[in-house]
Amino acid sequence: MTEWVDLHLHSNHSDGTESPEQLVARVAAAGATAMALTDHDTVAGVAAAREAAMAAGIGFLDGVEISAVFEGREMHVVGLNVSIQAEPLTQLLGELADMRRNRMDAIHAKLRRIGIVVPHAPDMQAPGRMHVATALRDMGKAATVQQAFDRYLNSGGPAYVPKELPDVSRVIAAIHAAEGLAFIAHPGLGHWAMKRLERLLALPFDGLEAWHPSHTPAVTNRFLAVAQQRDLLVSGGSDCHGNVKGEGCTLGRVKTPARHYHRINAARQPVRY
Repeated sequence: MTEWVDLHLHSNHSDGTESPEQLVARVAAAGATAMALTDHDTVAGVAAAREAAMAAGIGFLDGVEISAVFEGREMHVVGLNVSIQAEPLTQLLGELADMRRNRMDAIHAKLRRIGIVVPHAPDMQAPGRMHVATALRDMGKAATVQQAFDRYLNSGGPAYVPKELPDVSRVIAAIHAAEGLAFIAHPGLGHWAMKRLERLLALPFDGLEAWHPSHTPAVTNRFLAVAQQRDLLVSGGSDCHGNVKGEGCTLGRVKTPARHYHRINAARQPVRY
């Protein structure tokens, strides 16, 4: 079997269900030869995951998935091989943490107005709607996490609060300043990014994710062709969040060939201050 890696994974430092150490153990058991931890808007779990990966004998890339805005819409950028203590990156992630906490406070206030008092998420750098949705399910206010999103938290719901996000150009710059590589996350998820791919690739991205659970084989092949034409790096992964929505972890369903990990590992960016 061809060696494979998973370069898009989430722990309980953002909206996953497993600790970094538990996640590494799952990756190793699945047979991947390398991984990246790419929690949403935080690198708090990276050091623990790196140490566990070294102990397990699998390769590791320091990573993060950063929320951004492009042409008025939210998108995500995966940073790989980042220096997690670089000041431009830590400053941006600090600002995003403040934005997240402010949004959570507004969501809790709206829920209280309709008579629902939800416990606050544990003190963490990247609290998100997933924590509120899980609490709403556990309180019996929804049958599932997804129903909690649909009933309360998504656009049109009584507790919907829009996100405040940095411009994608700033996100790319912060990743590059941290010596990292910036990838368009899951560009085939929905049609929005697909329709804007040419304009997105006019920005200084280093690559894109070709492998993702939302990508059909035809979509993956399309992105591989785009990457080859433009001399871009290619990444991918399961986007596993554990069992947060009761659907099981997607780890192992998407297998990115290990050669792409080696290319990414060899292409670390120089610092660009």
